[in-house]
Amino acid sequence: MELSCPTSWRELTQEQLRYVFFLLATFADPVVVKTYCFIRFAGIYLIEKNRWGWKCSKDGRVFYLQPWQIHSFLGQLEFVDSLETMDNRLEVVQGLKAVNALLQEDAETGRIVSFHEYLCMEQRYQRYLTSRDEDQIDILASFLYRRPDGSRPAEWTLTAAERVGVLAWFGHVKYVMSYAFPHLFRKSKGDDDTSDLSVIESINVQLRALTDGDVTKEAAVKAVDCWRALTELDAKAKQAEEFRRKYPNT
Repeated sequence: MELSCPTSWRELTQEQLRYVFFLLATFADPVVVKTYCFIRFAGIYLIEKNRWGWKCSKDGRVFYLQPWQIHSFLGQLEFVDSLETMDNRLEVVQGLKAVNALLQEDAETGRIVSFHEYLCMEQRYQRYLTSRDEDQIDILASFLYRRPDGSRPAEWTLTAAERVGVLAWFGHVKYVMSYAFPHLFRKSKGDDDTSDLSVIESINVQLRALTDGDVTKEAAVKAVDCWRALTELDAKAKQAEEFRRKYPNT
């Protein structure tokens, strides 16, 4: 009996992706999650467990699986353990369509995710991490899923699985951005090797860097495409690093 299942996030269909998020929201044990995924994705029906192993059927054929065989198949699903590499996401949540997967300009509509919207998402994400207030995830999701006219949903409540999906998606975006903007997204070293700046302090620092301290430019900066703004900030961070290396006692 030939059995196979997806080996990466990108291979999952929307239905399979929803199922994985449901399992992650339901079970804490990753082995349990991957076992359920294997059974579902391989199209196996479990009949019973007896002294010969797990009695299963697929496409009308009955066969047996030993625990070691199941463990071997779970190796194909190791990608489920890493949400940072989740280069896939739910395209629609509660009837609303997702923005670009990496928060870049939408090729179809031409809409962008502004720097201000990105900062709001980052703020909600960090608030959830510190407080575990799930309402913060719902607000974060309202920036990621939009109505046809591009507007945000006023108030909504996501399911537990949808919340897992939103956190995983935004976590992946941050993972990609950490490589795209290495000078901007890094922790302090040396004497300041404690924790990053608070979200509010970080936002103020970024806005000041882009406006050069001119508050009259703030509204225009917030409206800029987030990737364009982050590109400029990364360049400024690189210049600052080079200046500190050149003039360490300044």
